[in-house]
Amino acid sequence: MKTALLFLACITVASAQFWHPLAPCTGDHECPPLGYCCRYSTVLLFQLCELRPAEGWPCDPTGVSSCPCHDGHICQQDAVTTEWTCQKEMEMA
Repeated sequence: MKTALLFLACITVASAQFWHPLAPCTGDHECPPLGYCCRYSTVLLFQLCELRPAEGWPCDPTGVSSCPCHDGHICQQDAVTTEWTCQKEMEMA
């Protein structure tokens, strides 16, 4: 009985591991739907799923070295630090 429970636990854990963070990708559709995009890694030298930057995180305005910011945010240069970070998009009135 204990062996059967251990076997079922192993199957459950294994089935939850469908997406691997270092698995290569060919497009955004292969990444988790919320908060990830497919980008070329200059460290690993292949495309992999990367987190989209949240508010205050560093970003690349050209979109080459980082994913686009989360929805409702835009990559802007900080006036104080002059670094590019994701900031909330302001609505024009």
